[in-house]
Amino acid sequence: MAVKNLKICVIGCGDIVKSRHGPAYQRYKSENPDVEFLACCDIDEARANEIKNTFGFGSAYTSIDKMLTQQKLDAVCLIIPVTLAAAEALKILELGIPLLMEKPPGVIKEETQRLIKAADKNNVSHLIAFNRRYAPLIRKLKQLLDNEYSNLKIQSIQYDMFRVNRNNEDFSTTAIHAIDAAKFIAASDYQKINFTYRDYPEHGNNVFDVFMECKMKNETIININICPITGMNMERITVNLFNHTFFLDYLSNDLNPFGRLILMQKNKIILDITCNDTLEGKEEFEREGFYYENKHFFDCIKNGIKPSGDFRSALQSVEISEFIRNKKEEYILQEDIL
Repeated sequence: MAVKNLKICVIGCGDIVKSRHGPAYQRYKSENPDVEFLACCDIDEARANEIKNTFGFGSAYTSIDKMLTQQKLDAVCLIIPVTLAAAEALKILELGIPLLMEKPPGVIKEETQRLIKAADKNNVSHLIAFNRRYAPLIRKLKQLLDNEYSNLKIQSIQYDMFRVNRNNEDFSTTAIHAIDAAKFIAASDYQKINFTYRDYPEHGNNVFDVFMECKMKNETIININICPITGMNMERITVNLFNHTFFLDYLSNDLNPFGRLILMQKNKIILDITCNDTLEGKEEFEREGFYYENKHFFDCIKNGIKPSGDFRSALQSVEISEFIRNKKEEYILQEDIL
């Protein structure tokens, strides 16, 4: 059912809302004046009030249950720590409220499966917020692969995810971005993965690199390198086709301040663009995909359309990130998971 005067709330008022989701909401409202920011919620009252005042929400709460009971909502954006998110998402789905949920939809696959069942049972529109799927340069790469170069089979993909000093004990909930983005670009599920790990006990408990050799169902070969304690924050994607190679730098850094997508054909550059050339915005929340993922979700709810990118599309990525957390050496697709 289409919704007029879309009424939105956000649960979680941390830094990612302040710097990424909040500005995305603001831009969307500037383009859709009928949208109403009803309420925001955080267990930290000061943070809730800061987001309320910064982005113009009508009310601030410290209790999720109270806000969901007192407000008549058309959409909820759930952006809280992953260890808490699945339980709160389940409540929202059972109330039948459309939900945008920050990745991942569960720490383990069973949590994701419960969310899938709840969304199906209550027929709730929802979106899992893997923002790489909505980043302008990745969308441009996908468009080129699916259209202009669809006659050329993808031979291989390499996805390098590097971070600086990320020595937190569980990096798998960030690594899932690389897992999901590579799967999205390849347009295929993983068939088999061999994992290799390198530990760095001197840098913290459970700090390690992950190297993944992957074969997809469509036979594309993917290598994913996840290294959390390097000299730069970078995500570089290399896609090889016959006589063609794409290089995509997703994250901004001193090498490429606005990201960069290059296409080489027979050793010559035939395409070289940055986010400044995509006409979708130059700010970080736009370049990194936060604006477009929120826009997609809100537009779908307003028009009574199911968003693309539901919990099912994330289930395999959650399972593989769980394999990394447990440092398993091999993954083989079990068809019944999907």
